[in-house]
Amino acid sequence: MGTLPGFPSILTAATSVGLCYDSIAVCRHVHLALLLLLALPAPGHATVWQRQRADGTLEFTNAPSASPNWRAVPGSESRRASARPREHAPTASDMNSVVWTRERADGVVEFTNLPPVGRRWKVLFRIGPGKASAVRGDSDLVAPRDTSLARYQRYDDHIRDQQAYFAIPQALIRAVIRTESDYDPHVVSSAGALGLMQLMPATARAMGVTNVWDPRQNIMGGARYLQTLAKRFCRTPTAGRGDGGGVAFVCSDDETIKVLAGYHAGPGAVEKYGGLPPYETTHTYVTDVWQRYKEYRRREAALSAWVGAAPMALR
Repeated sequence: MGTLPGFPSILTAATSVGLCYDSIAVCRHVHLALLLLLALPAPGHATVWQRQRADGTLEFTNAPSASPNWRAVPGSESRRASARPREHAPTASDMNSVVWTRERADGVVEFTNLPPVGRRWKVLFRIGPGKASAVRGDSDLVAPRDTSLARYQRYDDHIRDQQAYFAIPQALIRAVIRTESDYDPHVVSSAGALGLMQLMPATARAMGVTNVWDPRQNIMGGARYLQTLAKRFCRTPTAGRGDGGGVAFVCSDDETIKVLAGYHAGPGAVEKYGGLPPYETTHTYVTDVWQRYKEYRRREAALSAWVGAAPMALR
């Protein structure tokens, strides 16, 4: 198969020999205000209280208050010791896209999701629209449950087929699936993303997916969307010619980052900021996918080198 517009072809030897795509130790960096508050050193005040003001601002404190409307965050004392995330992390429905923080003179740390008035406020983190509004894995409506190692090879045929149709490297598709759903086709995120490649409903419809729970349709729809984004953001010319006889393009590393950011936060956000949007959730997502993509490509290259050096009788 020749190179198709959008991505370079990959080593085909990896498709003919069993290649393990098991879990990779990739750190998940979660920067949510409440998670940070639970980790703050505050001897004697492990419980976290919260209240919602009339203007919609969500306030958290780790110091007891006599003011009305404060209530303890359930389980905050026990979760603080283990530094585990909340069962339901804040999403775009709970706050605006920017969260500010400051520490008062009495040691109380304040957070607000509305533009603050006063000094010493600084931006803590930003979240984006759609899928970028939530931290994947910490607030899923339906979390991954499939723990079988066989899941990493269960969809190999579909992953190979999508490359023939859409020219997306298999390593990239595997990295996206691993990050999005951990190879469980039943995952539903708190943002409403669905299935193996976590397609938003509108995206699934636009990509011709009629059943997001069908693994093949979900993979094909996600690959088609990645190809659409590649055609939008990849402008690195290659020596070959496109299908129409014009200049063919492939994705540089920087352009692949834009494709992944667009898959997570939407192409409009990438164009608005001229690259990776300043959303903590998107930064975490792109970092995870990119690290896995590089590792999978390294494994493919190692396998290809081994196959090339092996005697013909062993191939």
